[in-house]
Amino acid sequence: MASNIEHTVIVGGGLAAVRTAQALRDQAYAGKISILSDEMELPYDRPPLSKNYLLGKSSDEKIRLLSAEAFAELKVDLLLGHKAVGLDRVAKKVSVKGGGAVSYDRLVIATGASPILPTIFQGKKNIHVLRSADDARLLNGALKPKSRVGIVGAGFIGLEIASAAKSLDCEVTVIEAAEAPLIRSVGGELGKAIQQWHETKGVNFCCGSPVSQVHGTDGQISLELASGQMLSVDIVIVGVGQKTNIDWLIDTGLELHHGLVCDVYGRTNDPLVLGVGDATCCHVDNVCTPTFHWTATTDQATRVAKVICGKIDETPVIDDHYFWSDQHGSRLQFVGKVSANPRIVYVAGSPAEEKFVALCCNDEEVTAVLGLADPREFLRYGMPLRRGERAFLPT
Repeated sequence: MASNIEHTVIVGGGLAAVRTAQALRDQAYAGKISILSDEMELPYDRPPLSKNYLLGKSSDEKIRLLSAEAFAELKVDLLLGHKAVGLDRVAKKVSVKGGGAVSYDRLVIATGASPILPTIFQGKKNIHVLRSADDARLLNGALKPKSRVGIVGAGFIGLEIASAAKSLDCEVTVIEAAEAPLIRSVGGELGKAIQQWHETKGVNFCCGSPVSQVHGTDGQISLELASGQMLSVDIVIVGVGQKTNIDWLIDTGLELHHGLVCDVYGRTNDPLVLGVGDATCCHVDNVCTPTFHWTATTDQATRVAKVICGKIDETPVIDDHYFWSDQHGSRLQFVGKVSANPRIVYVAGSPAEEKFVALCCNDEEVTAVLGLADPREFLRYGMPLRRGERAFLPT
């Protein structure tokens, strides 16, 4: 006899998956919930992997999103080692690596993204990426005092790892193809200010020239830059971007772009399939916006749960682009969007003080706020943007 209890299957074992399950129960969802994770350990939080966990200062237990007992209390079936490899939308089944399938009434895709490893780095020794706890454990064992560490990519992950490696007394050089770190997020002027701050902590930078070749096969690595500069290192950590884990959805009829295409509520072109987290991209008015930040993923999960429970919240969704990042014992915070050639106004501190709040302005309107080691002043100037309001230079 068929069960009349609705079954929501969540594919993915990270933050997006767990927060969606929790949000469903918060919305009084009475159906069955299953999480399919491709890893063999309890779901964990990924931001600590490039910080305290990488340094060995945080245990496995501390990074767990939920304990086994908490999953049981939520009545969530956690299926570890279940990697999704296919989807039959007609039969409403997810195929799992190794055979077998899991049936669903509602499907939430939260498979996240994986680091990109360019071909020139493949097959070389002592080349690392950082996504999983296993990656962090391996890297922790490799970061020895005085090790020469080359970090390719000056995004958030690269800069956080640079901070961690420097605290372990490594010799750290960051290689970035752009003219400064974080240009796409905070613009060139503020990116250079962040670079200068890192340099005061002993981090070296090679900006404006990408890695063109990798020499060495026995652990002695030479990175050749497009400029012709050669850099000898013991360890290479690559953080040049990520690719959404949606290959298993090709040819399923779901709309795919940079990720699984969703609206602001996580709805796809199949009313029974929703998406949340890094695996998705949101399309609004023909504009595509990936989801790459922790806070945005948590908010998405709540909206998806409300859709499943028939409680769509019509309150406008504020896309404030907020993020934070802990580096060298201080917190970077950012909100808004930096336009081309913004005017930068420091309203608290300065880069020389290693504590500041900077406003990115078009004429008198503030479009973004960056704060370093000053959460109170960041909140003061950034809150209007966080509320979705227009912000102006203080008079």
